[in-house]
Amino acid sequence: MKSLFKKRTEPFVYHKYYLLLQKRWAEKMQRATAGRSKRKLTWGLMFFTVLASGYLIYNLYRTFKESGVPAVSKIKIINLKK
Repeated sequence: MKSLFKKRTEPFVYHKYYLLLQKRWAEKMQRATAGRSKRKLTWGLMFFTVLASGYLIYNLYRTFKESGVPAVSKIKIINLKK
């Protein structure tokens, strides 16, 4: 546990594929958001949040509606003497 809190003497080096993926994702997001105002970006984020939350709530509702809550079974007494 002590090794987690030690200060590193050498910098952490990320894998080249991770850095490439990070760079491409940043470029893609830059192109997607270029020319958009702060208000449009905020509305887009709120729309995505509401849409994702609605989908999650729908899935939870559908799961509990179909399967229902399972009833608790009675405790079975084990008779060790036979």
